[in-house]
Amino acid sequence: MEQPSYYRARNATFWQFIMHSDGNTDKNSPFELLKYGVVHTNIDNRFRIHVKHILKTEDFSNAPLSFTEVCSFNTWFAMHPEKIAGTEYITTSREFPIGIRGTKEDIIKTISITDNEKRIRIAKAKALAKLKILRLLQL
Repeated sequence: MEQPSYYRARNATFWQFIMHSDGNTDKNSPFELLKYGVVHTNIDNRFRIHVKHILKTEDFSNAPLSFTEVCSFNTWFAMHPEKIAGTEYITTSREFPIGIRGTKEDIIKTISITDNEKRIRIAKAKALAKLKILRLLQL
């Protein structure tokens, strides 16, 4: 996963591209799709180059992203591509411009937790509980 500064630069790029769009409001035009957090393949390369450029020229904080920043465009899914249960595709719907094509196996793979991950979560929870008990005993 990238640093928070990268996602801030990415969100800034979305806003800059939207503000300087060509005025085409067709539901599947590349600049109209940007409003929904979708970077069309026609402008993907230009978008990535601009993110890199703006990241170098402006100072973005590496502080944790705010809730608004995470929810802007499709930042959360950009941060967690493993949470997409299938492949994204552009639809003809204005309200839902992007869809997911996936199988039952894709969904199961996405939401299932491996034994190792489960053990790690349990160990972290136990450690946190012990820390809280120690803090309470110190009071």
